[in-house]
Amino acid sequence: MEYLEYFKRFPDAYARIVKSLNRIETLSQYLRSSGFLDEAASVLSIGCGDGAVEIRLAREMGFSLGVVEPAAEYLESCRRGADSAGIELREAHQATLQDYNSPFKYDVVLSLYSWFAFEFNREILKKAIACHTPRGTLLIILQGEASPSTEISALSQASGINLTSERLSNWARKEGFEHQIDFYHGEVSASTYLEMGKFTQAGRDLVSFLLATPWEEISPRLKDKTLVILKQSVKNEKIDFISPCLVFK
Repeated sequence: MEYLEYFKRFPDAYARIVKSLNRIETLSQYLRSSGFLDEAASVLSIGCGDGAVEIRLAREMGFSLGVVEPAAEYLESCRRGADSAGIELREAHQATLQDYNSPFKYDVVLSLYSWFAFEFNREILKKAIACHTPRGTLLIILQGEASPSTEISALSQASGINLTSERLSNWARKEGFEHQIDFYHGEVSASTYLEMGKFTQAGRDLVSFLLATPWEEISPRLKDKTLVILKQSVKNEKIDFISPCLVFK
C-alpha cells in the first residue's frame, strides 16, 4: 500500500500520530525559541495540513499567515482552525507548490514535514526560495537519520515518506543551494508508545502509519523488528524523533 492509499483508507491516522508526537506543542515551542520567526511580519506554509502549528504561532506572534495545501479536506480544516483562533488568512490556496502563484512574498516560508512530496526537485526548491523576500528564509523540516521513525519507515515497501533532512541537504549542496542546519528535538515520553515491553495503542498506530500497513496485516517478524527499534531509541525514558531543520536564505 502506498501512503496516499493509506491516508484515504484511514483518514484519521495522521491526526492520531501528530497528537501522540505532541508536535503542535513541541514544534511550536521550537519555532518560537529558534528565533527564525522573531522578525517575521508574514509567513507562508507549504503543505500546511490542518495548519495547527502555524495558526498557533500566528496568534501568539502576530504575523500574517498564508497557506498552500493540495488536499481540500486539510485546507478546510485549516480555514476552520484559523476562524476559531480569530486569524484572517492572508491567502489560502488549494494547490500544489508547482501550481501555486501569488503576488505576495513572505518573510519566512515553512515546509513542516511536507517536502516528501517534492524530494530532489531543483525547480521546486528554487520556487520555494523565490516565495520569500530578499532577506527572508525558507525552513524545511523533515525526519532525521537518527530518528526511529526513519528506521521504521525504511522497512516499508511504500514510497513517499523515506526522505530525510540529511539526504535533502546533501543533494541541495551538490546543486549549489547553500543552507544552514538547526535541530528540532521532538521528544516524546517512551510510555506513549511502550508499556511493559510491548506496544501501546499509540505505538501500534505509529508503526502502522510508518509502514503504511494496517496493524493486523503486519507480520510478527516485522512487528518484532519495529519494537526493537523503539526500545533501543529510549533514553532517559524519552524517545527523540529528531528532525534537522534546513535553513535557506
